[in-house]
Amino acid sequence: MPQSKVQDDAVLLHQAMNLRALVDHVGAYFYAKDLEGKYLFANQAVCDIFGAPLEDVIGATDHRFVDTGKHAGLLVNDRRVFEDGVEVHEEEEINLLSGECRVFWSIKVPVRDGGGRVIGLCGISTDITQRRRAADHLIERNVMLSTVLSNIDASVYLKDSEGRFLYVNQRVADLYGRPPEEILGRTDADLLAPEVATRLMQMDRTVLASKTRQAREEVVVGPDNVPHHFWSIKLPLQFPGQPTCLIGFSSEITELMELRQSLARQRVTDPLTGLANRVQFEEELDLELRVAERHQMQLAVVLLDIDQFKYINNSLGQDIGDQLLRAVAGRLRAYGDELGGLARLSGDEFVLFVPRLASAEGVAHLIERIRTGLAEPFELQGRPLHLTVSAGISVYPDDAHNCAALLNHAEAAMYYSKERGRDQARFYSRAMGEAVALRLELERDLRGALAAGEFELHYQPKIRSSDGKVAGFEALLRWNRGGRGLVSPAHFIALAEQLGLLVQIGMWVVEEACRQMAAWRAQGLPQLPVAVNLSPSQLASPALVEQVAQAMARHGIAADGLEMEVTESMMMEDPEQAIAILHTLRRQGVKLSIDDFGTGYSSMAYLKRLPVDTLKLDRQFVTYVASDTRDADICAGMIALAHKLGLSVVAEGVETEEQRAALAARECDLFQGYFFSRPLPADQATSFIRDRS
Repeated sequence: MPQSKVQDDAVLLHQAMNLRALVDHVGAYFYAKDLEGKYLFANQAVCDIFGAPLEDVIGATDHRFVDTGKHAGLLVNDRRVFEDGVEVHEEEEINLLSGECRVFWSIKVPVRDGGGRVIGLCGISTDITQRRRAADHLIERNVMLSTVLSNIDASVYLKDSEGRFLYVNQRVADLYGRPPEEILGRTDADLLAPEVATRLMQMDRTVLASKTRQAREEVVVGPDNVPHHFWSIKLPLQFPGQPTCLIGFSSEITELMELRQSLARQRVTDPLTGLANRVQFEEELDLELRVAERHQMQLAVVLLDIDQFKYINNSLGQDIGDQLLRAVAGRLRAYGDELGGLARLSGDEFVLFVPRLASAEGVAHLIERIRTGLAEPFELQGRPLHLTVSAGISVYPDDAHNCAALLNHAEAAMYYSKERGRDQARFYSRAMGEAVALRLELERDLRGALAAGEFELHYQPKIRSSDGKVAGFEALLRWNRGGRGLVSPAHFIALAEQLGLLVQIGMWVVEEACRQMAAWRAQGLPQLPVAVNLSPSQLASPALVEQVAQAMARHGIAADGLEMEVTESMMMEDPEQAIAILHTLRRQGVKLSIDDFGTGYSSMAYLKRLPVDTLKLDRQFVTYVASDTRDADICAGMIALAHKLGLSVVAEGVETEEQRAALAARECDLFQGYFFSRPLPADQATSFIRDRS
């Protein structure tokens, strides 16, 4: 290279280096590099950031101080200046070898010789690390805020003084059925139906004019044509030098409104049938009674009860029972024009009233038509189901003047219908009222009978067919009602079940039976098992198993000493639960038998899984076993089935020698009935054991 050329280049570079005196104390980084990237000049700021003295910086490249592998953009920008001869204005991020990361705004310009050839670059970089971090934080905040507002369970929006949207979150966009960019800059009048937009904008104008917070319910009908209910809060927002704008928050309450309406309906509606419930019926009846009083008219209240519905429910299942109740409600609705009110009170009880009653004959005729209509078979799951209905009728003003009394009297008449054979309608009378009073008195005495020690057990023997000896007893509950003598079980067992007393009474029976067996043992008498009847409420009691085990242990009753009788319909109500409980009882030494076998709807699949020891033939088959070949064949078939399953058979209700002989000929194992003995008090049962032994 000519000597003059070298001298010229040196002069140029020397001039660049003379900048040091000017820039050492300026808050920026000044530097010059040659085409190889070596520093020819660096002010004190560069030396400080590199942590090196000037003599170590001059002649070195960025590789010595910077991790250029992480941020290649630094070298790329230098090459653009060297190769393209262009100025570069770029943000540069560098990682110092010390591990610190810094961000700069850099301006790099080419340094040329007299012939215009690029011989290096001169750069100035401003540290913007803090500004960048602040900007990143702001961006992150904005992104986070945008994310929150887009996902918050409310519509959030900003409107200017003219009602134009300045911001909407995603919930607003979804409601309006448009992307946000199609909503911004437009008003509700541009986006919604006029009647909807007018109501919304009216609230907006109130907020902007009064510059006060407003909160109220709003309804928006979007593109889906579905009303959406919102609770909206709107506040004025004032930016410096700008007209007042509005920010709004709207939470959708459509489901809450529907729930509120649903709860209001549920308060007055029976959920199963959709009919009115007692609350609604009584409100309607009260109003109608005022009308009847004002116009001096008669009114009839009618209570309808499905006969033996509990048996249907237990035998066929609750689903069938529910379907039947809905079907009954549907048929009753067909008489709507003739009725003033119709409701389902509870269970299988329906009630109606007939306003503007012309005569008792008229309501009797209507109820008879209703009962006839309900007697038509119901098709449920492909099978016809027949039912009958008992009805009770009370009349205003003859029987009572208020809603509660009319309902009570109609109920009394309905129960009277059932007691007289069911499937009929009865008008209330004073005599029925007296009967209701007697029933209430019976309930009162029954509730106190256990505490008063009025219950006792009578024991009916079971006789072996093979040798005529006593094989055991069935313990039968008797109520010696104070001052009134013995009460038939037919008059109080069902009532005790209705009153929820049978669990407690049933456990007293178990305890007393175990106590009596222990007493016979102490007298040296043969150890004979005693059977007690298990009620449906006992079988459903979670305490049953433990209480029975404790009673047996308390009196030292050996395995198979206590026997429990359950009806097949009671077990079929919830077969799985019954099977589990009966297995547990059997494991702890309780013998089990099925009472009234053949009268229900037992499934053979369940029967083979039940841990029973004995089947009891119902007396309706035993009564004519000696005279009716069909009954005889039924008994023979059931006895053979039981023996195939390894079970013994007890025939109950044996009252004649002919019945005993016919059953013995068919290999019946045990007999029970008046032919051998009626149920005996404990002392007479003791004598019976001694005599037979």
